[in-house]
Amino acid sequence: MTNDLNQEIDTLRTQLDATDDWAYGLLLALNQILPPLLRGHPEAETIQKSLQRHDDRYEELQAHPERGEEGETAGMYEPGKTLNRQLALLGVWPNIESSEAARKTLKPFGR
Repeated sequence: MTNDLNQEIDTLRTQLDATDDWAYGLLLALNQILPPLLRGHPEAETIQKSLQRHDDRYEELQAHPERGEEGETAGMYEPGKTLNRQLALLGVWPNIESSEAARKTLKPFGR
């Protein structure tokens, strides 16, 4: 039984690592593709506001998980939050200075 359990844990760990690699690779691809497509795009501000709602909801549910609807978690909004902040740092959003985005991103770390 112990051997079966260890094998199952190893399989799950391998699957989790592969999923983590895939998600990170997706973020890298989006970071390469989206800036040139969004800079100067007429809908860039609308897209930023949509991603900002993900950012805000993520922060709210991180601080107060009990405020989530049934099945709603902060993790559902984390990709949108991450993308919003990364694109802000890259200077993509027309209404946000990249230096201000950097300060906001680093503030929780005491910087």
